[in-house]
Amino acid sequence: MNSYIDETHPLQLGFLLTAMMRTILSIAFVFLVPMGQTLSQVGSQEAAFRLAQGYEQSGNFEKAAQIYGQLNSADPANYLFFDGLRRSYLQLKQYDDCILLMKSRLLSNPRDVNLFAMLGSVQYKAGLEKEASASWRKAIDVDPMNQNVYRIVANSMLENRLLEKAAEVYSDARRALKDDKLFTIDIAYLLSVSMDFAGATREYAQWVRHNPTQVGFVQGRMAQFTGKPEGREAAVKVLREEIRGEPDIHLYELLGWVLLEGKQYDEAFEEYRTIDNLSKARGAQIYSFADRAYREQAYEIAAKAYREAIELPVEGARLAAARYGYGNCLMQLGSLADSVGRTTGASVNESHPTYSGAIAYFHGIIKDYPRTEYSARSYYQIGLLLFEQYFDLDGALTSFQNVERELPGLPVLHYDVSLKIGEILVAKGDTSHASARFAGVAQAADATPDQSDEARFRLAEISYFGGDFKAAIDRLSEISFNLKANYANDALSLLSFLQENTVTSEPALAKFSRADFLARQRRNSEAIPMFLQLITEYPQALLVDDALMKVADLQAQSGMYLESVASYERLLREFKGTSIVLDRAQFRIAEIYDRSLHDTNAALTAYSRVLADYPESLLCPLARKRIRTLRDESL
Repeated sequence: MNSYIDETHPLQLGFLLTAMMRTILSIAFVFLVPMGQTLSQVGSQEAAFRLAQGYEQSGNFEKAAQIYGQLNSADPANYLFFDGLRRSYLQLKQYDDCILLMKSRLLSNPRDVNLFAMLGSVQYKAGLEKEASASWRKAIDVDPMNQNVYRIVANSMLENRLLEKAAEVYSDARRALKDDKLFTIDIAYLLSVSMDFAGATREYAQWVRHNPTQVGFVQGRMAQFTGKPEGREAAVKVLREEIRGEPDIHLYELLGWVLLEGKQYDEAFEEYRTIDNLSKARGAQIYSFADRAYREQAYEIAAKAYREAIELPVEGARLAAARYGYGNCLMQLGSLADSVGRTTGASVNESHPTYSGAIAYFHGIIKDYPRTEYSARSYYQIGLLLFEQYFDLDGALTSFQNVERELPGLPVLHYDVSLKIGEILVAKGDTSHASARFAGVAQAADATPDQSDEARFRLAEISYFGGDFKAAIDRLSEISFNLKANYANDALSLLSFLQENTVTSEPALAKFSRADFLARQRRNSEAIPMFLQLITEYPQALLVDDALMKVADLQAQSGMYLESVASYERLLREFKGTSIVLDRAQFRIAEIYDRSLHDTNAALTAYSRVLADYPESLLCPLARKRIRTLRDESL
C-alpha cells in the first residue's frame, strides 16, 4: 500500500488514505477472489471503483486505467466502469486501446448512437479521418428520422472543431426530415463562426420569420459579427434581399438595428419610417429611433426624427417627450457649433446666436406643458445654457429656482439643481450659501452616488479657493470616482495639483487659488494680473506652467486672441519638454486661428504641429479631423 501513497497527488493523499484504510480487505479480495463468485464482491467493486476515481481525480491516469480495466473485464456491462476506462485512455492518448474498447462494447450494443459518435471522435483524434466519418455515418443510420441523432453526431464533430462538417450534418437532417426550420440557430452560429456572415444572416432571418417575438434574441446573436464591417455589410445585403423577396416588419426591425450598429443613421432612419408605417405606430417607431440616435450623439439625424414625430404628430405622452428631445438636440447642436466656447472659453457674444433657438423652444414646452416633468426639465436646460454659455448668473439662478417650484416631486432632478445653484453662488462669490447647497446634496440619503461625490468635489473646491488645502485634499480623497461623470476629470486634476504643490510651494499655491477664484467669477481683469505676478514672484514653483495656461485661457475667454496666442507660445517655448499641458496649448492656438481669427493657413499649420510634436496626444484625432475639414472647405 505504501507504493500507492507515494505515487498519489498530495491533494488526494487524505482521501486515499481514508479510503484505503476503510476498504483494504475488500480491495485485496477483489484481486484475489475470482470475480462473480459471491454477492459480497459488490462491496469490493464499489471500493475499487472509488479508488480508481481517486486516482483519476488526482491525475494518476495510469493507475486509474489499470483499476478501471480490471473492473471492466469483470463486469463489461457496467457503463461506469467502461466510461472510466475510456476517459483514462483518452487522457493517456492511448487511442488504439480506446477504439478497441468501444468497438468491443458495440458488439453487444450495435444500436448505441452515443457509442458510434464517441468512436468517431476518438478515431478522428487518432488521425483516422475516414474511419471517423464512417462511424458518424453509422450513428445516423441507426435512426435517420430522429433529429436528436443528428444533434449527437454534430456535437461530437464540434468537440473536434469540425464546424463545417457539423453544419453539413444539420443540413442533412433538414433534407432527411423534410423540415427547413430544423437547427436554424445551430447552423447560424456555425456559419458565423466560420465567417460565412451572409449564410448566418439568412438563417437568423428565417428564425425571425417563424419566431417574431425573438428579434432581440437574434440581435444578441448577430452582434457577434455585426461589430465587424464585413459582417455588417453582409447582414445588410442579405436582409435587404430577404425583405424584397417577402416583406416582414420584423426583418425591417432587424435591418434597422444592423444599420444603427454601423452608425448608418440616415439609412436606418428610412427603415424606421417603414416600420412605423407598416405597424401603424403613428410616429412611435420614429420617436424610438430619435431617442437612440440622441443617446449615440447623432444629434442632427435625431433632431430630424424628433421633428418628424412631432409633425405627424406622435400620440400621447410621446409628443411632449419628442418636443423635449428636439429641444435637447438644438441645445447640443449649438454646443457643437461653439467649440471655441467649450475648449478655450471664447467670448460670450460668439455663442449667443447658437443657443437662442434652443432657449425659445424650451420656453414653448414650458408654456404648453406647465407643471409637468418636461416643463421642469426645460427650466433646467435653460438654466444650464444661461449659466454655462451666457454666464447670466441671475437669469440662470431664476430658471433653476423655477425647477424646484414647477415640480416638487423630482428629488433627483432637484439635487442636480442644487449643485448648479451652488456653482452659480460660487461664481457670485457667495461661498457660504454655496456650501449649504452642496452639503445638503452630500448628506442626502436618496441622492445618487455621483451626485454625492460631485457635491463633495464642489465643497473641496470651496476649501481650495479659501486656502484650506488640507480640507480640500481630505474631501477629494473621500470621492469614489466614476470616470464617466462630468466632474471626475476636474476632481482628479485638482487632487493631483494640490498634492503636488502643497509640498513644494504652498505660498505660490495660495496665490494661485485666489486668482483661480477670481477667474471662476469671470473677474478676468483681476485674475490675469494676479497669475502673471505669481509667475514673476515664484519662477521655480511647479505650478508656473499652470498659471501661464490660465492666463492664456482667460485671455481667449476675454476676446484677447493675439495676446492669448502669445501666452500659449510662451508656455510652449519656456516649458518645452517639462509641462504636461503642451499639447493642449498647441491645440488651443490652432482653435483660435481656426474659430476666432478665421486664419485657415495658420490654423492648418498649428493643427499639423499637434500631430508632429505630440503624436501620442489624445487631441490628435480631433486635429486630423479638423485638418481634413479645413482642406475640404478650401477646395
